[in-house]
Amino acid sequence: MNRIGRTPLTVLLIVWLVSPAPRAGAMDVEDAPESVTLDYLQELYEAVEFDHAMHTDMFACSACHHHTTGETPANESCSRCHTNPEPADDVACSGCHEQDQTGITPSSDGTSNLYHIDKPSLKGALHLQCVGCHESESGPVGCFDCHSFTPAGEKRFKIKK
Repeated sequence: MNRIGRTPLTVLLIVWLVSPAPRAGAMDVEDAPESVTLDYLQELYEAVEFDHAMHTDMFACSACHHHTTGETPANESCSRCHTNPEPADDVACSGCHEQDQTGITPSSDGTSNLYHIDKPSLKGALHLQCVGCHESESGPVGCFDCHSFTPAGEKRFKIKK
C-alpha cells in the first residue's frame, strides 16, 4: 500500500504550497540600478551620484529601504506596526519621505490614532541613513565629501571661492 505522505509528487506539492510566492512589486537586487542620482535639493546643491551597486554588494536591501522591500524592518519604531509589510511599488526614499514634510503624517493603515510623528523629511532621512551608516562603517561624513554647492548655494551660504 502506497502512503500518500511519502510520494515524491506529494512532497513537491507540499513544498510548493508552503513556499512563499514571489511578491508583486519586489525588486531583485540584480534588477536594481547601478547608480542613483540624488537631486532633491538641486537649487542649492549639485546632484549626488550614489553608487548603488557598491552598497548592494555590502548590505541587505532592507538596511536602507526599511520595510518597502517586504522584509520586516530592523528599526523598532517601524516594526511595531509594519510587522508583515508587503513590498512597495516605489522603494525610493521619496516614495515615503517627503521633501517638505511637516513631521506628522497619517498612518498608512488608515487608523486615525496612529501617526508617523518620528518620520523625518526626505533630507533628514537621507542624512540620518547615510551619515549614520558612514559613521559606523568609516565612510565619508563631511558635507563636501558628497555635496557641491550650485552658484545659488554658494550665494545663500556666502561661500567665497
